Amino acid sequence: MRLILTVSLVLSLLYQPNASAWGWDGHRLICAVAKTQLTPAATAMVDQLLAEAGELKEGVVNFADACVWPDDVKYSTRKSTYEHHFINVPDDATVIDLDRDCAATNCIAIGVQQSLNYLYREPGGKRDVTRRAAALRFLGHYIGDLHQPLHVGNASDWGGNKIRVSWLGEDTNIHAVWDYKMMDTMKIAYPDSVEWLASQSPANKDGWVIDWMNQSLTLGRSHGYVHVDGSLIKSGDRLGMDYLNRNKPVLIQRLLESSARLASLLNAIASGERPVAFRLQAGAN
Repeated sequence: MRLILTVSLVLSLLYQPNASAWGWDGHRLICAVAKTQLTPAATAMVDQLLAEAGELKEGVVNFADACVWPDDVKYSTRKSTYEHHFINVPDDATVIDLDRDCAATNCIAIGVQQSLNYLYREPGGKRDVTRRAAALRFLGHYIGDLHQPLHVGNASDWGGNKIRVSWLGEDTNIHAVWDYKMMDTMKIAYPDSVEWLASQSPANKDGWVIDWMNQSLTLGRSHGYVHVDGSLIKSGDRLGMDYLNRNKPVLIQRLLESSARLASLLNAIASGERPVAFRLQAGAN
């Protein structure tokens, strides 16, 4: 099944510059759990790419830490990747339209496709070795990003960043609530929660990347942007345990799906599948 990205020049997307989907612990958890689901060939590939990352000049010791790196560099040495961390859509849209929503080839779909392409190609020199090592980090991070519902959010509110709320008495915004505040309240953290997450029922790996993005869009509209009673969240509103209890299963499921789908992609690459005809379904490995 192919991941086909058709894009055209449209208006630039707006986004708050301090967002980091799932926070650092979330990204580490996703990649750590994904590594427990890798085939031996994919495990060897990941370990090799981590070992070959010296030219990136930012050392990491494991896959979990590598998946945080893209947030560290999107404002500095890799500014061109900034818009690859999200996609924002019109407030009334029910599905993603890449021609409309992926501005000038800059959105998370492009970041995923580039990472897949670099990971598949055999390196032709030192520069390509470094590029593949970076692509592993980016892919791990972007798959996590696109499963956070408000990273596929409304353009008008910058994925929820402009909606200021009180979370258990603390001033914040609903994007941050989904990034890390609910996880903090639930005490889901790296590395303590790796074993527990890995022991949960297998997540659904089916679908194309665009399907996974549309799932986030739907969940944002049905859960992220609304109170328990279904009314829209507005700046100044209070969010508390009723909101958490309703969204806890969604948050856990998206973490599990991120890990399973990332593992499936890496397993497929390690088995020799080309990204241009990539099977993003269970059984790809």
